[in-house]
Amino acid sequence: MKNMKKAIWMLIFQALVAWMPNPGVCATEPLVDMDAGRLTEGPLSAWDNTGSLKGTFKNDGTQPQVKIIGGTKAVAFGGGDHMLADFTAPDSITGDRPFSCVVRAYCTDIRGERALISWSTRPSNCLEIEYGDAPQWGAIGTYSDAQLGWTKGAPQTGKWHRLVYTYTGGKDGTLQAWCDSELRAEKRGTVATKPGKQFVLGACQAEDGPNKFRYEHAIVGAIASVKVYDHALSPFEVWKASGMDTPYPVAPGRDSELGGITTTLKWEPVAVGAATYDIYVGTNQAALETATKDLPAGKAADWSRIYKGNQPAAQTEFGPLVLKLGTTYYWRIDQRGDQGTVKRGVVFGFSAGSGLAANPKPDTGGFFVDGSKKTELAWRPGRHAVKQNIYFGNTAAEVLASNKPIAADLPASATSIPFPVKEPVVGKTCFWRVESVNGDNIPTTKGEVWSVRIIKKKLKIYLLGGQSNASGCASCIGLPEELVGPQKNVIVFARGSIKVKEYGWDWLKDGLGDGFGDRGKGAFGPELTFGVHMAKAKPGEVVGIIKCAWGATDLARQWRPPGAGGETGPLFKGFVEALHQGLAALDPAFEPEFAGMIWMQGESDASNKQMTADYAKTLTAFIKDIREEVKQLNMPFVLAQISKVPAWGPDQGDGLRAAQLEVTKTVPNTATFPTDDYKLCDPWHYDTQGMVSLGERFAKAMLNLETK
Repeated sequence: MKNMKKAIWMLIFQALVAWMPNPGVCATEPLVDMDAGRLTEGPLSAWDNTGSLKGTFKNDGTQPQVKIIGGTKAVAFGGGDHMLADFTAPDSITGDRPFSCVVRAYCTDIRGERALISWSTRPSNCLEIEYGDAPQWGAIGTYSDAQLGWTKGAPQTGKWHRLVYTYTGGKDGTLQAWCDSELRAEKRGTVATKPGKQFVLGACQAEDGPNKFRYEHAIVGAIASVKVYDHALSPFEVWKASGMDTPYPVAPGRDSELGGITTTLKWEPVAVGAATYDIYVGTNQAALETATKDLPAGKAADWSRIYKGNQPAAQTEFGPLVLKLGTTYYWRIDQRGDQGTVKRGVVFGFSAGSGLAANPKPDTGGFFVDGSKKTELAWRPGRHAVKQNIYFGNTAAEVLASNKPIAADLPASATSIPFPVKEPVVGKTCFWRVESVNGDNIPTTKGEVWSVRIIKKKLKIYLLGGQSNASGCASCIGLPEELVGPQKNVIVFARGSIKVKEYGWDWLKDGLGDGFGDRGKGAFGPELTFGVHMAKAKPGEVVGIIKCAWGATDLARQWRPPGAGGETGPLFKGFVEALHQGLAALDPAFEPEFAGMIWMQGESDASNKQMTADYAKTLTAFIKDIREEVKQLNMPFVLAQISKVPAWGPDQGDGLRAAQLEVTKTVPNTATFPTDDYKLCDPWHYDTQGMVSLGERFAKAMLNLETK
């Protein structure tokens, strides 16, 4: 009888454990709790909220459907559907207060912005939980600086995902977006959501005036469930909310870089009923994905074997492990039940830092201006260094092989030395490295070889202006490999409607475009291949570009120059301001010279007869005023003719192109070329290959003018 009572109490205890939330898991009732599993298949007119706010989402005149999609019952939204709540967002998730949102979603189109749920209206201080590829706000949209894009790639289309979004709240809080338990995006910012607005499912509302609304950013896909909380979920809570029931890895963190050469694996159980844990550790990720306990047992320090043994459920740590610098390791914890059932764990990676000195300044491939006072070589010391040696020479091979440092036994705290050449040769490239003598019995690390160039004082600066095809709407996807990443012969100062809010004198690179419609991995404009080809024609120099363009703008009013009469356009003023900002931000050792301008504009004027008729006269005044502003009265000026498309009106831009050609016949030192052979990525904008060619043609025309 005693044993029976004990067994009964054990069963009751186990039932309570199974019912109770796991330690650290949020027990607070969600404000919004929607589960499509409770709905009837077919057209959906209303969806009740079972969260603490109660209320109902209604279809608001659209046609969402309850369907089985990929084996899951969900509400399908067809790109024009949405559901509007009959209740508003409480103060607890507006302003800068924290929130979390958990959505199980399936989307087939993630281009641009796609709002799964929103609870404040556009344009300013809105709040959209998103599933889109927009680089800056594809995950959380706020129409402010405090928004978030999927920096590690937007969720894949055509499959179900569990998406979790969190904001810690307060000034400079942390925004995070997770996909299937993986942290895909993170940044700091202050959200300022407008209060008192209705929730919307499948889209967001834009406010055009008092009580005037329209819907934007509709999803194409389905939602199976939604939960909204008035606090930020912890990483462990996110793990649970992502549907994970395998052991949660506490440390080392996923993809973390460790500060030392030892670590102890730590995890936390999620599902009840663990009896033992199988431990797998190794350096081969593929092997960790497929490993089983049938592999021969190894020792903690024997990294050639993967299976590290089995230990009881009460023991949720393994280690310490001895690591090798610069090596990436992977680990997995499988949970075994009393009956031998196995919950297979997830493979996580971490690395032991390289121990190398890092962050060279100038960055490798960078430069000093001849005669500049800023001639210091700087770096970040290696993590384990107790002493440092600096090597310097004329070739990478020489520096790597050298055993005679120019500065020896520097303390671990040293972060810079004066440039070691008193009279450097202009155009010459020098090489250097920082050797770290490490403590804790860690071998000395030789250090990577970095390079630095000495360049001429003369800096030729080219101006770039216009509307969207100048700002750049061509996708970076498909760019040749040599055009991806920093181009270390060209520096750029960019303003206007580019995705990067401000880009002040840094290397030319892909991604400095407008991204109309958001082109996947970002967009680029003609500056990319123009700069690359101009630099190739000027070896030993660095070329400068000041880019300032705005999409959907006209010359007649917005870019209107003073010389055309009437009110000077705000964009002309902004362009001039950008020129002077760029000059002020240059290294004082430079001797800048405005060497030319490229202009891609006219589309907005082409659809207006009067603007088209006045275009040649207005552009002539524009060229004259810009040349006077930069004090180069014969500065080369290259304009590209607009493409021939129906969007430019009945004559498809014929009149505007004729006006552009007229300017090059009457204004000295100008040139133009056609763009009709370029394919478009939408009704208005050149595709990737067209934009590559546009920059090349600009460069060819500019070089032709320079040689005359």
